[in-house]
Amino acid sequence: MYKKILALVLGLLLLPCICFAEPIIKSDVRTFDIMKGLYDLKGNVFVQFPVEKSTMTIKSDAAQVYMYKMEIYGQNNITLSFDDISFACDKVAVYPTKRIAYLTGHMHLKSTNLDVKADKGSYDWKSKLATFIGNVKVNGKSKPDNTQYNMVTKKFVK
Repeated sequence: MYKKILALVLGLLLLPCICFAEPIIKSDVRTFDIMKGLYDLKGNVFVQFPVEKSTMTIKSDAAQVYMYKMEIYGQNNITLSFDDISFACDKVAVYPTKRIAYLTGHMHLKSTNLDVKADKGSYDWKSKLATFIGNVKVNGKSKPDNTQYNMVTKKFVK
């Protein structure tokens, strides 16, 4: 009886992992808390997972990957990339189930013919909108503090 209950509980805990492809996780130092489903990563962190028809890659000095919730938090020297889009920042919170990443601290977007710097922002890979907040500079010129850019049309929305 106890074995059946244990198998059921473990199956329910692993359900979020089954719904999403398993990410590639690498780092110099790695610990895993099975109760929380948490990877704590330090040093040369590399996390990569498929996103729709693309691949998202996070590189940082440190990160936490919550497998059961499918959430990734990174700190220090962050690079977040999708195909030819590359963001740099100090901290990132990525929510694959919601298809959004929040970037804070010296946010910098580099893409073909586009260089945007801001205090913080987000990227919604469902709508393909990048939002920039605070001290926004596009190719060196100031923009309003809450600016959005459509990565598909290559135009500013607001």
